[in-house]
Amino acid sequence: MAAALPAFLAEAIFYLGSIFAATRERFSHLPSRQLQGLVLWISALFPYLIFASLAGTLQRNAIEVLAFLTGVLAFWYVLLPRRPAYDIGFLLVAAAPMILRVFPRLYVSPDPRPQIDVLGHLMWIRLGIVALLIFREWNPGEFGLWPKAREWRVGFACYAAALIPLASLAVFLRDLRFAPMQGEWWQVTGIAIATFFGVLWVLALGEELFFRGVIERAFLIEWRSRWFAILLSALLFGTAHLWYHQFPNWQRGLVAAVLGIACGVAYAQSNSVRAPMVTHALVVTTGKLLFR
Repeated sequence: MAAALPAFLAEAIFYLGSIFAATRERFSHLPSRQLQGLVLWISALFPYLIFASLAGTLQRNAIEVLAFLTGVLAFWYVLLPRRPAYDIGFLLVAAAPMILRVFPRLYVSPDPRPQIDVLGHLMWIRLGIVALLIFREWNPGEFGLWPKAREWRVGFACYAAALIPLASLAVFLRDLRFAPMQGEWWQVTGIAIATFFGVLWVLALGEELFFRGVIERAFLIEWRSRWFAILLSALLFGTAHLWYHQFPNWQRGLVAAVLGIACGVAYAQSNSVRAPMVTHALVVTTGKLLFR
């Protein structure tokens, strides 16, 4: 923990900076794109080096792999033009380490608690956010940590509409089984609140930015068909979950695709990444509390 805390604190500062528009604006005023990419690249390696140095797990091959991956993502739009073909390449590069579970092999801890690879996931989401919003100058719609009142309403309405179909499908496919969490009411409530906001601000923020704010929005712009964009982005979202635990986990892929439809509808109705973040976080929290 003595090694993890300063590393997570450094990453938390960088992560929040990538989300707040004012910080991104200041970062974009650095003299050149090359300097911006270099600063972003160094910031990606910094939290890992803090933890690995203090924990005594510094490995040369891990540093080399991490430097290569982060360098590619940080300099993608610095060196390459903003065209659809390169956008697809960027999304493939962004997805590959998550699907292949690279970070658990790079972020090695002498103690399995806490899961230090979360540090890598936070860093990777942050790199993607900065590269898309600053270097690519992509507009994903409304974006940020705290949903507006209408976004809460839209997100909750889509969650309520999707809950029974999602739960029924997950149980039918034996992806989940009904097993409510046991414990005192205050413990369960605390876990529910912590899970919701943890998912909202990390998992849902990153996934909804890419699948709704980038992919669905691109389809909406290109084909101007709301349902085509929703269904195709949901299909890709489900496909990304085929690697969950084991490949091919088609049960989780189908369940994730249905969740993708609900989140896609929330995004289309609100033109905001925050609305599907709410739907996503509520579904995952319900799953953690009521199913195993």
